[in-house]
Amino acid sequence: MHQPEAYPSPVLSTRLFLRERDLRGEPAALDAAPSAVRVELLGGERTIAITVVPAEAEPAAATLTGAHQAAALCDLDAPPGTPELALLVYAALQRARIWRRAAVVSSEPSLAAAPLKLSALAQRGLRAAPLDLAMHRLFTACDEAGCALLAARFVAEAAACLSRHAEAFADNAWCRAVHAGRLAREQYVAALANTHQYVRYTPRLLARAISVCDDEPLRDHFTRHFRGEQKHDRLIEADLRYLEADVEFVLRAMAPWGPTLTFMSVQESMVAFHQDLTCFLAAPFVAEGLAARVGPLVLDDLAGNIRRWGYREPARATRFLVSHAREDGGDDGHWSATLAVLARLLRDDTTQQRFLAALHLAADAFTASYDAYADYLTLFTPPLLADP
Repeated sequence: MHQPEAYPSPVLSTRLFLRERDLRGEPAALDAAPSAVRVELLGGERTIAITVVPAEAEPAAATLTGAHQAAALCDLDAPPGTPELALLVYAALQRARIWRRAAVVSSEPSLAAAPLKLSALAQRGLRAAPLDLAMHRLFTACDEAGCALLAARFVAEAAACLSRHAEAFADNAWCRAVHAGRLAREQYVAALANTHQYVRYTPRLLARAISVCDDEPLRDHFTRHFRGEQKHDRLIEADLRYLEADVEFVLRAMAPWGPTLTFMSVQESMVAFHQDLTCFLAAPFVAEGLAARVGPLVLDDLAGNIRRWGYREPARATRFLVSHAREDGGDDGHWSATLAVLARLLRDDTTQQRFLAALHLAADAFTASYDAYADYLTLFTPPLLADP
């Protein structure tokens, strides 16, 4: 007869706080590059701690097939049966989730039992589990206070994920061409034209979200956003006309390029098919977050490229980008408003995992779209020795 699983006692409802440091003892930001981090939980009967590290950097796990897709837990310092252990390990594995690892591996005997329930691997002494399942089990093993402590970190975790995407986006082929002064007019026009394909639908998608939203504060957020997104497509059209692009083609006949369509599909499916308004926020979270973080870094160099094409007033070709770098950034920008909304919506592990999946899908597509705007049209790239 099947016996109920013996889960450890719930996390104690005491004042607890987390401290995360690198191996030099310095505070480790959530968006730091993957490396060993010591996570400590203070405030209980004693401080407990564990180290999370990319599996390929942990000697015991480095030779595993797929080590680069896993995170390792080691150096556990907690008495057997410590009730706060699930909370500590979950917090440590949030870093693995930010690193986009898919599995957790450890040789720690205390982690083999429930709730983590690591399965034995062929390599002696090592056990592992899929990361999503492991984190679900850990979260459900925490009591209400423990879950609240972890949920309070969810927005910071999402922001850290986006910060790592911003690094990748800032190094995409299109941005590299801008900074090198080798962006072709056609590559910029492609970016504007494809952006128009989804910006013109933003008010309609927001209207759809408003119509199916039963959460009044969230509906108010969408309403404010709706008002702020009116006629942004007209800014793009004005930029394109100044650059003498075929605006009628963009308006009447153009189909979005594949990567652009992927980005569009994320938000369209979330609001129209799934009616998952939390995940619907992932697309603007990405687009506005990247605009706020990367936009200001490219505008000056972009103006230099536009002058090289023979246009004396770059400001007349960058109205849309300048507007979004200004409106989406700052403490009162669209992105900050989205953060405040998400802080209320992201309250359990399942919602967080789903939101992060949508975030990564949107961010990967957004970065791939800008790579495409440059890579698909490299034949227009000016020669290295071309005169400015």
